[in-house]
Amino acid sequence: MIPTFDYKTPKTLREACHQLWEAGGKAKVIAGGTDLVIGLRNGNQNPQLLIDIAHLKELRGIEESDGILSVGAAVSHSEIASSSLVRQFGGVLSDAASEIGSPQIRNLGTIGGNIVNASPAADSLPPFLVLNATGTVVSQKGEREVSVADLIRGPYETALQPHEILARISFKKLSPEIRTSFVRLARREAMAIARMSVALLVRMEEGRVRDIRIAPGAVLPIPQRLEEVEKCLMGKSIDEALLRSASRKVSEVMINRSGVRPSTSYKAPVVEALFVRAMRLALAG
Repeated sequence: MIPTFDYKTPKTLREACHQLWEAGGKAKVIAGGTDLVIGLRNGNQNPQLLIDIAHLKELRGIEESDGILSVGAAVSHSEIASSSLVRQFGGVLSDAASEIGSPQIRNLGTIGGNIVNASPAADSLPPFLVLNATGTVVSQKGEREVSVADLIRGPYETALQPHEILARISFKKLSPEIRTSFVRLARREAMAIARMSVALLVRMEEGRVRDIRIAPGAVLPIPQRLEEVEKCLMGKSIDEALLRSASRKVSEVMINRSGVRPSTSYKAPVVEALFVRAMRLALAG
């Protein structure tokens, strides 16, 4: 049963920040509500006040300026998946957004909510990591920029203070020679939460890797890039032997960071296969 709470719909982001500040840590913001409502029903969340920010124009829209693509935190997954700007300049995010949940979830759920829920299986987090994305965080105290990687402190835990709101997420536009891919494994079709995923960005020059960023999802306590694997591939020409060697490094890094668990014997070979698939998709353009 959902507990009782007060409900406010501020007209501006500034007003929302003021309401959140006045609540003294006893309020939650809601946009799509696809994660928060579940928490309310399960008793994991019990705020005295909900502040609805879904309609705020400051949190809406997908904009491009001076080589930067900026996505409002209240933009839905469907809007991202269908955006020509995101497809052209951040395809890995577009691919991930198109696979989140069901059509109903994609229409309702927001990109900001997917980030601040901080689920280890959040589909948007690995793409944002390989895009080196930055979040704009606002509050009654002002505004600050923080990388999406640094926003996530642990499973379902962020660096946001109770009075702060994630307003926008920005990243540099990808140039045409950069190729990306996102692959995902779930128990059934897209309505299921991802059991594993891999987001990947690679730039080849004269047959060799000049830039590569790899971030798996749902296999680490928090989404992280695999710098050890990236270093193994930098400057090298890709062939099947190198792909297999790098894939073994992927599972090795996963085990080193997460430890050996009952699911490791299953996850290790599968994350290796997902990585190889992601590399082949990216290299195929």
